[in-house]
Amino acid sequence: MPPFNNIEALTNPNIMAAIMDASSDGFTYTDETGLIVYNNRAYSELTGLPDEEIRGHNVHSLVKEGYPISRMALEVFQARRKKSELIKYHADSERVLMVTISPVYDGEGAFRGVVGNVRDMTELMQLKQQLNVTYLDYGRELQAHEDTNRVLRLRIGEMLHLMEDYDIVGKSKKMRSLAELALRISNVNSTVLITGESGVGKDVFCQMVSKFSGMSGYLKISCGTIPEHLLESELFGYEPGAFTGASRSGKRGMFEAAGEGVLFLDEIGEMPLQLQVKLLTVLQDRRFYRIGGTSQLPLKARIIAATSRNLKEEVERGSFRQDLYYRLNVIPAHIPPLRERPEDIIPLADHILSRLNRKNGTAKILGGDLQRSLLAYDWPGNIRELNNMVERVYVLSVGDVLGTADLPKEMLLRDLLGQETLNRNELGLRGIMDELEAAILARYLREGHTLRESAASLGIDISTLVRKMNRHGLPKRYKRG
Repeated sequence: MPPFNNIEALTNPNIMAAIMDASSDGFTYTDETGLIVYNNRAYSELTGLPDEEIRGHNVHSLVKEGYPISRMALEVFQARRKKSELIKYHADSERVLMVTISPVYDGEGAFRGVVGNVRDMTELMQLKQQLNVTYLDYGRELQAHEDTNRVLRLRIGEMLHLMEDYDIVGKSKKMRSLAELALRISNVNSTVLITGESGVGKDVFCQMVSKFSGMSGYLKISCGTIPEHLLESELFGYEPGAFTGASRSGKRGMFEAAGEGVLFLDEIGEMPLQLQVKLLTVLQDRRFYRIGGTSQLPLKARIIAATSRNLKEEVERGSFRQDLYYRLNVIPAHIPPLRERPEDIIPLADHILSRLNRKNGTAKILGGDLQRSLLAYDWPGNIRELNNMVERVYVLSVGDVLGTADLPKEMLLRDLLGQETLNRNELGLRGIMDELEAAILARYLREGHTLRESAASLGIDISTLVRKMNRHGLPKRYKRG
């Protein structure tokens, strides 16, 4: 049997036609004169148009007959820019199609027409229905007839990129479940309590919910950084002359300024008890008074709170009101720390580095040693610490491959020895130092350094290096020199 020729196969029109007809996506090609010269089987099936009504016809004539894909093709002809739309090809059909028209150029840059891709998006209509089911035991049915286009936009575009857009990058099941939760709770006005350690991304999760909900604004206040008397005036606002030092014109508080948007109460666990009582009343009545005011104002904003504390323990200690806890914790959202999802560390670091590359016009990458060090570290500061660490190494690095030279010593120790060794108290300081020395020597041997290179880098002579290798029982597999 003669050998299979890839180029010959790809230039064989019968083989190419069979390949295109095997696709579930519809394809069509219109040449530079506006003549439709090709469409595959799926294109005819999705649009309901037989081949004889497509091939050989000019796109201008089909536009006059009201064909929407031809209209899009003509627009791309004129603008020479890619265009995508969600359309219903037939008004009486439930089928929704994603149509993308792209200009085509030859090897010399000459315009050669447009190619169209048509994909059936009807299944996403069913996903919309799944999003509108009852959430857990809350008992309220989500809006059954949400706008179809908005749901499709979320599922098609934002769902695919939602991690990257908000720095909650993740391949892990935990983070994908969290993204799905953000989509679900964005369609209701219930109170959400976000929990998680410092630096995990509670603020950006709240922003994500706010954007998906389509609400008109987003305000944030940290309950742990503002004194109690100032925090109350920031939240409730005050009337003119309400207290000494008050503005003569009064001031709107955040309950009022948030309007119909989202008000994010960060570090809610640090709110003073006296103010907790007032917040509970606002959440229950959905109304409030300005300080010094006599007229009630409506609370239109959605309240989302967050804390890095264990509020159940705070309730048991009496430092947080139980009734407020239950009022806030209608929908709980826990963001896991990085150490519980190590599979997300490298994708997140790559995302941070890509952003720095785009900003500064560089093309740096994470080296293998650096990736191992990032995975060996437990990241007590979570995403915030990882962000700072990647930026630090990026700025200090000389070449395009980021290494471990500029990492803090603690991270390098954990990379060399592992967290388990550092936590073994029975080793003592001498034992840990011996294991560290052995690990450093082993790394140099593993990386293929010669004895002379290793000794020079370590600041010792060759005889001392050999003696230490013998003491630690390291193999003599090294380069001579």
